[in-house]
Amino acid sequence: MYTKFFGLKKRPFVLSPDPAFLFRSRGHDLALTHLEYGLIHNVGFIALTGEVGAGKTTLLKYLFEKISSTIDTALILNTHLEPLALLETLVKEFEVQVESNHKSDLVDGLFQHFLQAYSDGGRCVIVVDEAQNLPLDSFEELRMLSNLEAGSEFLVQIVLVGQPQLKVRLMDPALAQLTQRISVHYHLSPISQDEVGNYIEHRLLVSGYDRPESVFTHDAVCSIASFSQGIPRVISSICDAAMTYAFADDVPSISEEIIEKVISDNELLFLSGRQDDSDAVLNGGLSDCAPAVPTFDEPQLAGLHAELRSLDARVKALETADQDKAVMVLRELLAEEKERSRQSSHKAALLEMRCKNLASMVEVLKKGQKAAIEKSEEPRRAWRLFRGGKK
Repeated sequence: MYTKFFGLKKRPFVLSPDPAFLFRSRGHDLALTHLEYGLIHNVGFIALTGEVGAGKTTLLKYLFEKISSTIDTALILNTHLEPLALLETLVKEFEVQVESNHKSDLVDGLFQHFLQAYSDGGRCVIVVDEAQNLPLDSFEELRMLSNLEAGSEFLVQIVLVGQPQLKVRLMDPALAQLTQRISVHYHLSPISQDEVGNYIEHRLLVSGYDRPESVFTHDAVCSIASFSQGIPRVISSICDAAMTYAFADDVPSISEEIIEKVISDNELLFLSGRQDDSDAVLNGGLSDCAPAVPTFDEPQLAGLHAELRSLDARVKALETADQDKAVMVLRELLAEEKERSRQSSHKAALLEMRCKNLASMVEVLKKGQKAAIEKSEEPRRAWRLFRGGKK
C-alpha cells in the first residue's frame, strides 16, 4: 500500500520471520555465537529461550540458511504432540520411508537415516519451536532419540526453542536427565533502546529505502522504543501501522504524534507492548532517548544501574573479541556450569546418603525403644499372672 509512496521495493515491517531482515543486535549476535558453538561441537541439546516476538525463529532460519548444505533439519512447529505423533512428524520432516507407524519401526527408520547422514559427512538436527508446550512424555522421547550415537558422536542434535516458560518446564524433576544434557543455553533478551533506531533503519534499508532523509523522526523513534520495550515484533507492528497512517495523510515523515495515534488506536498492540517495569529499567538509561545518567533516590537502584553498566561493558568486550576468543569465553562459561552441576550432583548424593543413615538410625532407635518397653512390661505381666489376671 505505502511502498511506492516511500520509495520501497517491499514492505519493511512484515511480521513473518524473514532471515533477510535479521537485525544483528548485541543480543542476537551472542545468541548466534552460542548456537554456532553448539552446532560446530555437536553437543546433544541446545536451548534458546526469549520473549514472544524477540526474533528467535528469524534467528534460527538465518542460521540454518547459512549451514543448510551440511545439515538436514526437521522443524517441529506443532508441539502439542504425544510421543508417537512426534515420531511420525519427525519421519515426515526427514522424509524417511518406514514399514509401519509402529513405534519400533519409526525409531529404527530415524536411526538408519541419522546413521546414513553421519556416514555421508552430514548432520541431522531437530528444531522444536514453542517447546514449552511439549508433553513430558514427548520430552522423554526426544531424550531417548539423543541416545543414538556413533562411538562418542551424537547422531542427532536437538534444539529446543521457546518462551521463558520453557526454562520453568526444564526445572521439572521429571526432566532432570534431559536438562543435564543441555550443553548450550541462551536467553534472547529484547534489543536495547539505543538499538531501536538502528533496527528500524536496517529494515528500511533492506526494503530498498535510499533517500537521505529519515522516515521516522528522533522523537518518534524514542516513543517506539519506550512503548515496545525493545520487542522486535512490537516495533515492526507500530512502524507498519505508522507508515500506513503517514501514507493516508500524505506525510513523508513520521512524527511522535503519529506514533501516539497508532498506539492509542490499537488496543491489542497496547496489550502486547507493555511489559514489566523491570524490563523498562533494563532497556532504559543506555539510550539517547533518555538521560545518560539517571538520578536514583535509593542505593539499591544505583547499585542496579552500576551492575547494568558492567554487564553492558562485558557484552561489548565479547563483541570486539575475535571468534577464537569468543569460543574460549564460551568454553569457560560451559566449564563453570558443568562444575556447578557436578558439585550439585555430589551434594545431592551426600544428602541422599545422610537420609539413608538417618533412616537406619531411626529404625535402630525404634527397635531399642520397643525392647525397652517390652522389658519394663515383664514385672507387670508376672504380677498379673500371680493375681490370676489375664495375660
